[in-house]
Amino acid sequence: MKSNEIEIKKRIMKLKQEKLRLEAPTTFSCFLGYSNPKYDLEWFHKIIADHCQQLLEGKIKNLMVFMPPQHGKSEIISRNFPAWAFGKDPDLKIAGCSYSSDLAQQFSRSIQRTIDSKEYQAIFPNTYLNGSNVRTDTKGYLRNVDLFEMVGHRGFYKAVGVCGSLTGTPVDIAIIDDPVKDATEAYSPIYRQRVWDWYNTVLTTRLHNDSKQLFIMTRWHEDDLAGRILKLEPQDWTILSIPAICEQENDGGISKRHIGDALWPQRHSLKKLMKQKERAPREFSALYQQHPTIEGGNIVKRDWFPTISMADFRALRFQEPMHFYLDTAYNKKKKGQDNDPSGIIAACKIGRYIYIYNAQKVYKEMPDLLRFLPEYMAAHEGNSESKLNIEPKANGISVVQMLKECTDLNVKETPTPTDDKEVRLRVVSPRCECGRVILVEGSWNDDFLDEICGFPAMPHDEYVDILGYAINDLYEEDSDIDFDNLDKAYFGLG
Repeated sequence: MKSNEIEIKKRIMKLKQEKLRLEAPTTFSCFLGYSNPKYDLEWFHKIIADHCQQLLEGKIKNLMVFMPPQHGKSEIISRNFPAWAFGKDPDLKIAGCSYSSDLAQQFSRSIQRTIDSKEYQAIFPNTYLNGSNVRTDTKGYLRNVDLFEMVGHRGFYKAVGVCGSLTGTPVDIAIIDDPVKDATEAYSPIYRQRVWDWYNTVLTTRLHNDSKQLFIMTRWHEDDLAGRILKLEPQDWTILSIPAICEQENDGGISKRHIGDALWPQRHSLKKLMKQKERAPREFSALYQQHPTIEGGNIVKRDWFPTISMADFRALRFQEPMHFYLDTAYNKKKKGQDNDPSGIIAACKIGRYIYIYNAQKVYKEMPDLLRFLPEYMAAHEGNSESKLNIEPKANGISVVQMLKECTDLNVKETPTPTDDKEVRLRVVSPRCECGRVILVEGSWNDDFLDEICGFPAMPHDEYVDILGYAINDLYEEDSDIDFDNLDKAYFGLG
């Protein structure tokens, strides 16, 4: 390359940087390129930045950004946006929250480095920190990884781990960057409840009428923090959800992508994404596509379950006994969405097939449950040969004991499981996949399938337990039968 061409390119780059410097104070997306000349600003990065700017300007009050991992959302929102916001208004009070205090502190350090930089001070000279450059008027202002204050102003940044304290901290902008660390936390109902309690009793109590919230998340679970909030107040939030693989033409009008295109092919090619999908389809649907439940089902699929009309079922059935499987609730029922109901299904085996005759959930305390069970069994083809299978967990032990004492029901304790629910469902899923589990048509079908096929991204899983019990129990009864020669034995052939 000739020396004059090199010089021309240098001058063009300098002019571009000068243009960014002039626009950076008023346009957040330009600030990203100005503060880091090597920043690779893609179209979706600009959209995120524009939404953040609208939030700061009051055009958006609450914003959720759903994006795949490793696509730059934290760099924009958690590391750069607070710095730019302080440059615009050094009196802001911002809380940056992440699943751990360590990650929140990392974001805090990054923000401080940006504010200390000569590029930042050139465009926002009135926003600086204790110990910045050669300033001499910074004494008395706090500066550490957990809290730093704007010198000469009321603004500050507080870094806190989710479930950490914000006592005495008023917040103008609350930023939450991934409240869960991994699948273990995401699939734990206890942890999800802990995050929900923290959000309602700590974070939101620090907000005022004009406070803004900015969430960055990958959707691990349908019942995650974002899912619960959107279920209660969807009208209060602006959602920016961009999947790793395009699902609708032009992403609904915000891009030039076509269906099937990768979001950032230079970094994450379609080939790489498809391999990721093949390895873990359910996790890919949640983390990369922002759909916690795969269309059609997660571990098991809706189309694996044939249906049969009630009339055809009754014509098919001869004297096969109907058996019942109960999953008792752990605790006395209270009002609220986190209660677990007792679930029961009626099922029988005809030949090589299991027929689910009915499925129902009830919120009943012990006395009412004991009265309900005989009535339910009688109403759903129960007879003297029917067994009521109950897992001896929590109050299930008491239910077993009291039913044996007070009724003539054939009560059987199911084996106490040693594996977790997901492992148990995967073990019995081949029976479902082969169409061996058939549903008798009824109004309960959709609720049953929603829970079974949505597991583990559903708030309740009682049907998952008892379906597994039913399949294992009913196939165990004839495990020694040679089905290949059954017809010959039955008809005296051979």
